Amino acid sequence: MIHLRGNDNDDDCHTRHVSSSDNVRRLYHSTPRREIVPLVALGTVIFIGRYSWKALNRMDTEWEDYLWELKQYERARVNAAADATVTIGVDLGTFYLKLSRMNKNKPELIETSQGDRYRFNGILPQDNDEVVMGTPALDKFYYEPIDTTIQDDTTNTKINSKVVLPYKELQGESHNDAIALVQKVFVPAVAEAMERIVSDAGDSNKDDEKKNLRTVLALPPIFYNKHGDKLFRNNYHDDSHHTITVPEPVAAIWGAQALNLIPTPKSKEENTSSSTLVMDIGGLASTISLVREDKVVWSVTLDGIGGESLVQQLVERILVETEDETMGKDVMSLTLIESNARSSVLELVNKTQSKVHIPFLYMGRKPNNPHLDTTISRTVLEQAVQDNWNTAIVPKLMDDNVLSSSLPTPTNATSLFTSAVAKVLEESNEMPSNIERILLVGGGSKHRMFEEACKDSISALMGPSDSLNKIVLPETSVRAELTALGASSLLPNFDYDYEKGLEMV
Repeated sequence: MIHLRGNDNDDDCHTRHVSSSDNVRRLYHSTPRREIVPLVALGTVIFIGRYSWKALNRMDTEWEDYLWELKQYERARVNAAADATVTIGVDLGTFYLKLSRMNKNKPELIETSQGDRYRFNGILPQDNDEVVMGTPALDKFYYEPIDTTIQDDTTNTKINSKVVLPYKELQGESHNDAIALVQKVFVPAVAEAMERIVSDAGDSNKDDEKKNLRTVLALPPIFYNKHGDKLFRNNYHDDSHHTITVPEPVAAIWGAQALNLIPTPKSKEENTSSSTLVMDIGGLASTISLVREDKVVWSVTLDGIGGESLVQQLVERILVETEDETMGKDVMSLTLIESNARSSVLELVNKTQSKVHIPFLYMGRKPNNPHLDTTISRTVLEQAVQDNWNTAIVPKLMDDNVLSSSLPTPTNATSLFTSAVAKVLEESNEMPSNIERILLVGGGSKHRMFEEACKDSISALMGPSDSLNKIVLPETSVRAELTALGASSLLPNFDYDYEKGLEMV
């Protein structure tokens, strides 16, 4: 009996041991292979993909850096292609046309045969289907008062309809008419420039006649916005690369870099991250553009805001002072008044007032005193210009959505440019603090009212300290030439695309 009970206990112990072992096996049971393999494979893919993605990004970055360094090397190298090519830079401005060329690896302006640095780009058609250009056309150009009884949105002066200004016509012409108009201005100017180059070289460089000719045409952004590829890419920018079109703000930056006024970016990152605001004050319009990576990010054009505004208002003032309504209808009198007004405005660049003397203006009207003598104050003239803007130009700019809607309606030159710059920053989603520099260019910027307005507008948006550190003010004699100089600095082995920027060919 004892033995039997002992066996029973042994069986119970064995049963408990087996049960305990089963419990242990369930607690430490291994995951089946069919479940482990997919997890290992997924982890491997994630691991390899992560590092492959990093490697690809690194390769892309290194490749971009390589291309950037190669581009800078090519820009600095005067190679065989440059020696065999004559590059003429053309700045088709709103009122004047400027030409330049590379001379000993440095851009220089090409003067006319009369020694003028700028060419009036107006065209005076003749009865024999020929045209008069340059100084002879400017001598026939004048502003005439319009009928004040006609209510419209124009200014109180208008351009003589006999002289055609490309800037005015290109904004409304069809594509075919615009092509013909540009040809009339562009082709003769380049031909004259080439003659000047060969003439200046003399016997020392007769080979210039055999070199390939390439022209780089700098255009206001509004021209490209109006006509786009239809005009400029298809007709002036072909695969032969004999003619290349670039935006004026981009060419102005190149010109400033060529003259060491602003530094050339040293890396791809610096070129990508830095933005330049170009304020171009022309004759008939001013353009505010944000440029990054040699491309115009956004641009606004203030039509009717330029250096010619001063000439127009002085013409109006002289006409009022004559107290003779027939003056405004006499072509000879208007031409004489316009010529003297232009000279007086130029004198006011460095003086606070100017004496206007127009000999024989009253010939046949006042035999005893045929001359006009008067004095104009710079402050008075500037105020007259701003008053005209407030009544005739600013409302149209507001209607055209050119100015910032978040700021009050401008009342003077400073608030006008502040609103225009704010509009560019808003549309390009750029913070004022991110702008590396502000470049002031254009012939109209030599006048005090424009320079001060530009500086004050930048100070209002960025603060006095930043504005002083960032704004670049070239010499007044250089501001009108930077765009043309920059256009000729583009080497023959480079092309330009409005969407991609600089490209090597």
